[in-house]
Amino acid sequence: MAYGLGSARANKWAMAFYAGIAVVWSGWRLWQYHSSDYVSATVTPREGVPTLDLFGGQLQSGNVIELSVAKSDVQRLIGMIDFMRYGEIVAGGIVILVGIFFAYRFFDNVIKETPFSVGASIDLVVVAVCLVLYPVITGGLRVMSTNAIQGALETTEITDTARSLGSFWLAVIVALVLQFVYAVLRQGSKLARDAEGLV
Repeated sequence: MAYGLGSARANKWAMAFYAGIAVVWSGWRLWQYHSSDYVSATVTPREGVPTLDLFGGQLQSGNVIELSVAKSDVQRLIGMIDFMRYGEIVAGGIVILVGIFFAYRFFDNVIKETPFSVGASIDLVVVAVCLVLYPVITGGLRVMSTNAIQGALETTEITDTARSLGSFWLAVIVALVLQFVYAVLRQGSKLARDAEGLV
């Protein structure tokens, strides 16, 4: 089928559209950060730190505070902070594009009626790896940049980086579902080979 929603042509244009959205989104985030005079950091107080006022908010045990700090206030480490923040956006965008490319290849195999091929299985595994890598890479760079902000503000003794694992676990769950699909495809591939042998 050359045309239609389930065609190879439609798949190619859809994936090109998604890749375009990913590039525009990453570019927008880069421009937003570059043009801003502030840098944000999500922090939480260390255990045993008494309640105190910090940048207009109250820091107390159990709070998670989103700081918006002027870049001029962290000038001492702004080079490192910029490198990590730009790296977070660029690396995340690259992982998304790689995932889209291998998703395109997998869907193309399905459309061409070869979903049980080794190539389709590899494509699915790469998509699952990208899903897990995205929150790990972007989250790791965000933590390092937040640590640099705390170092520049000299608040490392009273605050720690707030870590959210919600997106990571969501990515793991989706990757596990894809792993299940991969196992089904591998079994289907084996059954297809056995059927060819019988014929």
